[in-house]
Amino acid sequence: MPVKLLWGEHFQNIIDAVAVERQLKGWSRAKKEALIRGDYGSLQELAKRRT
Repeated sequence: MPVKLLWGEHFQNIIDAVAVERQLKGWSRAKKEALIRGDYGSLQELAKRRT
């Protein structure tokens, strides 16, 4: 199955890259999809804590 890169970011050092990768791994699928679309309004809405 071919792999397609949907989102990428350049970092000056590996420590920052690893920190962002760990943060993204904890996100919901909806948040990741909003990031891929570049829909930062939805991303902020999805980041709010649900009570």
